Amino acid sequence: MSPRPLLFVLALGLLSGCASAPVQFYTIAPTASDITLAPRNAPVTYVPRVSMPDYLDTQDILVRDGSRLVRSSNGRWASRLSQSATDLIVARLSQDWPQRMVTAYPPLDTPESRLGITIERMDLLQQGQATLIASWTELPRDETSPPRQGRASVNVQGSVTDDAAKAALLQKLFEQLADKIAASLATR
Repeated sequence: MSPRPLLFVLALGLLSGCASAPVQFYTIAPTASDITLAPRNAPVTYVPRVSMPDYLDTQDILVRDGSRLVRSSNGRWASRLSQSATDLIVARLSQDWPQRMVTAYPPLDTPESRLGITIERMDLLQQGQATLIASWTELPRDETSPPRQGRASVNVQGSVTDDAAKAALLQKLFEQLADKIAASLATR
């Protein structure tokens, strides 16, 4: 065998040994079967995309290590984190408020209320603790009615050994936030 093909085979072998694991995509959004449909002519609550700090609102799965953010080497969110969080919160609120139609899509008519949610701070720590501080405002269609506001801190513990565990922990975090929002706005 001449040296040239041997070098080619050797280089190809070295390159294939350096190949990284394929990128895996994760979501915290609910499956279609988790979504509850409201009765016909139910009052509509519109939930625009959740607002969160720019450094978190990416497709990168991040874990905080002190002041450093560590990005997953081969895990990504299937969409921006704010979109998945909004979808999950809307699905959870639909379950908590079966008498309302809760949607993340702008309705054609003026909705009964508009619920804005802001994630002020959120951390997923290497020690397995996830924390967020959020505030929300529900603006009723009737401008003579006062807006209703709330604020909460949510903490959950769990595994962060792999990206699937991180996704499950953040899902639990946003579900608990949705439950706190639903409880605070339950009375009309």
